[in-house]
Amino acid sequence: MRFRRRSSSRPDQTGAEVPGEQDPAQVLGDLQRVVDRFGWAVLHGGGGGPDDPRWSHTVGLHGFGHPEVVVVGLPFEAGETYLNLVGEAVRAGAAFPAGVTTTALTDASSPVVFIRVEDTARLAVLEQLYGSVDALQLVWPDSAGRLPWQEGHRNPAAAQPLLGPRPGE
Repeated sequence: MRFRRRSSSRPDQTGAEVPGEQDPAQVLGDLQRVVDRFGWAVLHGGGGGPDDPRWSHTVGLHGFGHPEVVVVGLPFEAGETYLNLVGEAVRAGAAFPAGVTTTALTDASSPVVFIRVEDTARLAVLEQLYGSVDALQLVWPDSAGRLPWQEGHRNPAAAQPLLGPRPGE
């Protein structure tokens, strides 16, 4: 479930609406209500330039006893689709531990891998809500089904930076 921040605006001296900052406590409260209602939420960020790939992550999977999951380098809609598939599977009892390769979320020729996240810079909201972050990165394949560390992978490394060690490291 995508979490959308409410737009916050106020009138200026002429009566025109001017974007304003939303109270951080209200944002976190609204986010927690989405998690309470649906089980998890998906947040998006990044995409401000070539050195800032888009990323999306879950909030709330820890309530199912599972680490949160982040995906980097996909359009927001694709990242959200993956993460909602993860959320639905986790709610149904699935677990995706670090190092697991699976096609449960994709077709047989396009496996994804979950790796332990060490770089939690993109997960500040999780730290604000829960105090600590236990997260996995869902690493997606290129159009030929190859993962970033496999011979012949077609995407540049900057398209999907790894936030932790690849499997076997």
